[in-house]
Amino acid sequence: MNLQPRFDTIYGQKEFMRNTQGMEVKTGGGTLLAADFTAGDYVKAGTAVFLGDDGLYHRWVPDGATPTPDTAKGAGLTMHDVKIYAGQNPIVGILAAGHPLESKCTGVNDAFKTATKGRIVFDI
Repeated sequence: MNLQPRFDTIYGQKEFMRNTQGMEVKTGGGTLLAADFTAGDYVKAGTAVFLGDDGLYHRWVPDGATPTPDTAKGAGLTMHDVKIYAGQNPIVGILAAGHPLESKCTGVNDAFKTATKGRIVFDI
């Protein structure tokens, strides 16, 4: 286990929220599975993720390779940009409820909207 945290300064994060009314964030954040992303790339704020059986958050794949809305527990959106390093699972904030702009989000499809229905509202 690596107990030496890594701190990165990220500039230029795009705002993906319509407003902050009713916004709820998962307490303690979530740990992304780095293997689901490309090392060296940034996971942008507003990326659709879900909680896997391994306790890590996985990328929501729009082509249907992810769980169904009934089995995708903990689905939400990442709250800030984070850089992926090979073998290191980053911790990010997870939006549990709120009003994001769908056009500024990544990986959102109808199945994701169904999984987060009543919590994350895209159609205001």
